[in-house]
Amino acid sequence: MHEENEVRNRILVKAEEMFFQYGFSRVTMEEIASELGISKKTLYKFFSNKEHLMKELILKTKCEVGAVIDSIIEDQNLEFTAKLQKLLTYLGMQSGKFHNPLMVEVKKNYPDIYHEVKEFRRQNSHDKLLRLIDEGIKQGILRNDVNLHVAALMYVNAIHNLLGPEAVDKLDISPELVFKEIIKILFEGIFTDKGRETFELNAKIETNKENI
Repeated sequence: MHEENEVRNRILVKAEEMFFQYGFSRVTMEEIASELGISKKTLYKFFSNKEHLMKELILKTKCEVGAVIDSIIEDQNLEFTAKLQKLLTYLGMQSGKFHNPLMVEVKKNYPDIYHEVKEFRRQNSHDKLLRLIDEGIKQGILRNDVNLHVAALMYVNAIHNLLGPEAVDKLDISPELVFKEIIKILFEGIFTDKGRETFELNAKIETNKENI
């Protein structure tokens, strides 16, 4: 059993490497077997076709991503703001990978697989971030007068949507700089102290008007 698992993992690693290098459509099962020095019969024993291989790669990635995010959230040695920034940085890195040529090809030719990845990415990011934001509120680091779901959705959409190739091209700056600006704005806002005071004053005036 251990030997079979080792062979299966070797196939997944090699397939992922070849898909990223040459594209999903251009790589054949025969070429994967040849690169690994195994027979086609052995390869088909574990995976019935390329689509099966891709789905297993996605499952493997899901597990790995989930494990990394959980390790960040559960790290008792990290102060909350460092933990939040580390999580958002990791989500940003994963978002960048989502827009590589391989995923563009999968989106075009295998929309069901692409949708599965997209949905996992959205839901997993939202749920984990929601958990962390709740922790920050309980620690008194984050405000308790905001809707948790809205906050988590805002963070997730900012990271995923603004790091896409179309958005980055329109902004005409590197993905790294886009990410740094997202983090700065989400953490610090765009108001100066004067702007924040004016905004809060106007908000109070509007509230008083509504209560009259």
